[in-house]
Amino acid sequence: MEREIEVKVLHVDLNEMERRLVDLGGEKIGEERQTNYLIDSAGHPIPAGLGYLRIRRVEKDGGETIQCTFKEKKCDEGVRAYDEHTVIIDDAREMRAIFDLLGYGLVEEAKKHRISYAFKQCRIDLDRWDPESFPDPYMEIEGPNREAIDKAIAALSIDREQVSTKSIAELKKSRNI
Repeated sequence: MEREIEVKVLHVDLNEMERRLVDLGGEKIGEERQTNYLIDSAGHPIPAGLGYLRIRRVEKDGGETIQCTFKEKKCDEGVRAYDEHTVIIDDAREMRAIFDLLGYGLVEEAKKHRISYAFKQCRIDLDRWDPESFPDPYMEIEGPNREAIDKAIAALSIDREQVSTKSIAELKKSRNI
């Protein structure tokens, strides 16, 4: 299990932010394409306050990794915190078939392109979703604690009004997507 502590930065020019990261010494740590499968059940839905279940296919450096993760929500005070319970699987289709047999089916399939940097003890992800999934690019800042995230926000001169603790599902709901 891994603890994830993060915020999203909305209404950001990702090209400009990438230039800023490079200028300030950020180190590019990767680029990948993801397909995310959100899993839930109509008969026994996962409570939003508990977390959510997803399968993620990651294509990076000519290879592929598939993860099944339950993101257990921990708190939402200034940052989003989750305990991530993740296992590596070798077949997303079979994992989805198992969930289907248990009454948990595909709610949504969404694709995104992600470029990641290491900066000030944080991981900075520059995310662009396919337009049908979420039309606006945004940035995620993940760090070991809120203080490290706040330092990265300040170093990048990010307006606090752009910082959000909403999940992608909450952002979509607020935009009626």
